[in-house]
Amino acid sequence: MKAPRPDGEFPNTSFTSHPDASMIYLWILASYVLGSLPFGIIIARTCKGIDPRTAGSGNPGATNVARLCGLPWGILTLACDLLKGLLAVQISLYFSPDAWFHSACVLAVIGGHIKSCFLGFRGGKGVSTTIGALIPLGLPPLLCAVGCCVAVIAVSSFVSLGSLTLVSSLLIFYPLFDRFDLLPLAVVLTVLIFWTHRSNIGRLLRGEEKSWRKSRN
Repeated sequence: MKAPRPDGEFPNTSFTSHPDASMIYLWILASYVLGSLPFGIIIARTCKGIDPRTAGSGNPGATNVARLCGLPWGILTLACDLLKGLLAVQISLYFSPDAWFHSACVLAVIGGHIKSCFLGFRGGKGVSTTIGALIPLGLPPLLCAVGCCVAVIAVSSFVSLGSLTLVSSLLIFYPLFDRFDLLPLAVVLTVLIFWTHRSNIGRLLRGEEKSWRKSRN
């Protein structure tokens, strides 16, 4: 047992106050591996015998799984992709209070989803995992951004446009909720998600993007 300090208090020896550097970097790597788990492919193959990489849009994300396998399986994929992001960042909060570390885990788990080590460094577009990863860092601004995303999808019927709206609106809502500490992360995420949606942006500009409503019919 540690001896008390002169003020009578025992020193704080918890893991979170003195995190081991090797464990910090190991968890960043683990976050990437967790993000690499291709739940869309696992679910589509197991439940319907379909590989979403070779059908529909060719993307293993929740939207394509929903188109190919049905809405319930798309929702399950969405939940799993969201959960892996949430777990990676939630656990990082117990390792260290450092914001850079939390942001690194956010980017690692999303990077794993986009460039999965299990899929030859290919993957999805990262939106579901982004939402899950940001939940532990600040729920109110994220809920506002998700609300904007849902509203845009409901009006336009384009999931891709809603996804772009989500990350873009974080640049507004984080400052409004006095979370300027998350603004650099939001900038990086906006650039990243716009990059993964560059083909969607091209189709939107040409009027060729698939409507969610039409794809269900």
